[in-house]
Amino acid sequence: MKKTYLIELLSRFSSRQMRELSDFVRSPFFNKNESVEKLFEYLRVNHPEFRAAKIEKEFVYKKLFSPSVYTDSFMRMVIFKLTELSEKYLAYSDMTSRIADESIYLAGSLLELGLDKNAQRVINHTEKELKQLKIKAGKYFLKKFELETLKDIIYSRTYKATTVKDKPDESLLEESKNLTGFFLVKILQRYRYLLNKGHTVNSQFELDFLPHVMKFLQNEGKHYLKNTTISLLYRQISLQLDPSDEKLLYEIKNELCSDATLIEDEDRRDGATVLVNICIEKSYKGKEEFHALVLEIDEYLIERNLYNRVKGGYFDSEMFMNIATLALLLNRVEWTKEFIDNNYRKLAPEIMENIRNFTYARLYFKTRELDKALQYISKVTYTDLHMKINARITSITIHYELGNIEEVLMQIENFRKYVQNDKLLSAGHRKISSNFVRFISSICKARYSTRVNLAELKRSIEDCEMVNNRQWLINKVTELMQRKQF
Repeated sequence: MKKTYLIELLSRFSSRQMRELSDFVRSPFFNKNESVEKLFEYLRVNHPEFRAAKIEKEFVYKKLFSPSVYTDSFMRMVIFKLTELSEKYLAYSDMTSRIADESIYLAGSLLELGLDKNAQRVINHTEKELKQLKIKAGKYFLKKFELETLKDIIYSRTYKATTVKDKPDESLLEESKNLTGFFLVKILQRYRYLLNKGHTVNSQFELDFLPHVMKFLQNEGKHYLKNTTISLLYRQISLQLDPSDEKLLYEIKNELCSDATLIEDEDRRDGATVLVNICIEKSYKGKEEFHALVLEIDEYLIERNLYNRVKGGYFDSEMFMNIATLALLLNRVEWTKEFIDNNYRKLAPEIMENIRNFTYARLYFKTRELDKALQYISKVTYTDLHMKINARITSITIHYELGNIEEVLMQIENFRKYVQNDKLLSAGHRKISSNFVRFISSICKARYSTRVNLAELKRSIEDCEMVNNRQWLINKVTELMQRKQF
């Protein structure tokens, strides 16, 4: 049973969830099968370790249903039913824990029974709850829309046009206004995501409706920008469309990295990701002051446990590598070591050691312990696009510093082919990687040839629009220039 979905699911449950699930399974409304209840209570005792020997199917069967002869089909049926109950518990507990959801379902059911006054009472109470919310984002607008829909049902049942006083008023617009608010939050979040993808992978999307949304918010829909979430989303997209607006970049950064800005955690994290990608691209263009800004943003996110793409998920691997790389670039060596040691176990289990090996390679490269750096980088496997680029470049720089020029040349050629052939690379990644390959190739050639104009090569690196490891490349050319003076 160790590898079953049931065990995988229950192993993620907290002690509180297991207690609640116990009540759920024992409730005759949800479960009338005593065998399912027995199985759960047995598994509950073994939670969360679930040692393989203790949960082997035949062993469990003997414990619970002896002296009956083991029947695999029966055991599979009990496991299936307990799995089904566990999933229902998750859905039920999620629905009842979210503000307004349960009340909206209740009001709808009361309306179906014709109990309009009672439904109105529930609606009024729920509106008061929503009014207390400090963050008014997508879910807020959606719940307000659903409540207005229920109110319109009551209105349509009771409305009678007798005198001019009975003329419909502006309150009938509330349903559509809240629907528009919900739509704006969701569509802007989606456009932000799609625009951001262009910074990380080779992707261009035809966002044909985006200009109309932006124009609407600039003109007749300007009042929607009074909402903090919509305003931030609108400005983030404006920045993505024109990354040169650095005043706007700092303005958004100050709002996202302030607890006084009341937005959902997901919006704060995703907005910060947009800023980080824009800043990193600027740093590749030679604006090194943005390195510190990126690390400042990342530190804020770490302090508030916003280091994962999905709530309750693992530490984002790309973010982890960027933090270590930038901290070392800013000479925060001890801080970097503490960061790696304290946080690498928060990464997904299948990549945990790989990311640790990569970041330790960068750490020891920084401290000039090159043999250790080589030891760690040799263990790294190329798991994704970012690792394929960063690990290759790190390996090349380590071998160069060790004087293994033949190995460097071989790795340069392999990297060159990868950059040329990988269709997933974004235009930015392709450019910074190609330029690195071009310059390191020239540096290697200059070690053995007097034909390379080192001063011109140095100027080319300094003036290059986008290149990875710019300062290291400049330092290597400078070393060659000093060596050839003697």
